[in-house]
Amino acid sequence: MKALRKVRAGNGHMEIVEVAVPRVSRDEVLMKVWAAGICGSDLLIEEDRHFYKAPVTLGHEFSGVAVEVGDSVEGVHYGDKIVANIETGSGWLGVTRDGAFASHMCVPASCIYRYEQSVLLDHACFTEPVVATLHSMQERNNVRAGDFVVVVGPGPMGLLGVQFAKMRGARAVALIGLRSDAERLRIGARTGADHILYSEDKPESAILELTNGRGADFVLESSASERGVQHAIDCARRSPEGSGGHGVISFISLWGGPIKINADAISLYQLSIQGSWSWDGPETWARAVDLISRGAFDLDPLLTGHYALEQWQEAFGNLRAQKDVKAFFYPNGTDWAR
Repeated sequence: MKALRKVRAGNGHMEIVEVAVPRVSRDEVLMKVWAAGICGSDLLIEEDRHFYKAPVTLGHEFSGVAVEVGDSVEGVHYGDKIVANIETGSGWLGVTRDGAFASHMCVPASCIYRYEQSVLLDHACFTEPVVATLHSMQERNNVRAGDFVVVVGPGPMGLLGVQFAKMRGARAVALIGLRSDAERLRIGARTGADHILYSEDKPESAILELTNGRGADFVLESSASERGVQHAIDCARRSPEGSGGHGVISFISLWGGPIKINADAISLYQLSIQGSWSWDGPETWARAVDLISRGAFDLDPLLTGHYALEQWQEAFGNLRAQKDVKAFFYPNGTDWAR
């Protein structure tokens, strides 16, 4: 089968190569890949700015169908629609262990979550990003009913964050992006953002005006930009006196290198900042599967790029140029399952 692999360490070194279809062990399932989402971290791996273990087939956001089940596996059957927690006992799927940028992949049965046949596999492919959203905005931090929320960056994680903030009862959500993000911001408005603000227009001034000078109760920084981090700090709720901690910032971005910011407001206004990589465990994945199964997220507007594996350079280029919001590879085409 063909697989898109990081063949060796260093900048670049991404190739489509022929590899054997993996064999399942007794406790594994062979998944035929329906879709594999392209994450910003995949771009960083190509650039040698994110951890990985080469040679490795990338692709840690995925959905597919079980086509072979190991002898000792229970609860997963041939034909099941499945996704999986990427953190396995032998490495991270698509990062340090072979992932979904291929026609098939082996998945430990203990990591698998099943979807009902009625759920679209395109929607199921958003499971890992939804898991990360839950962790960032409910587990590591907590968006509360009545919060004024700011989301910095209208990429996939930011747009999921807009929707999740509204689910949690935010009284208003402001989405900040660049003027060149016009299409992404339009999608943000369609999927729940109450205020669209432009990075070029000093959005922190607008946030202070909208909140009677207090600032935002909760800020999700998902732009992966230096300017975005500064916006997050400057938009957060100010507590110059008392116990502080009322302005909460969640960092979900990866920058791939050093950034320079003015951090004075963190001290002056007693901000609370949490990084939010990973998830709490199986419960987070089960919650994400439940939310997607119930149609809690409007996912279709986010999926703007559909690519064959052989189009990987075009797909990566379009994501870097922000021509797509979320892009999927379809290693087996799109005429065999939904």
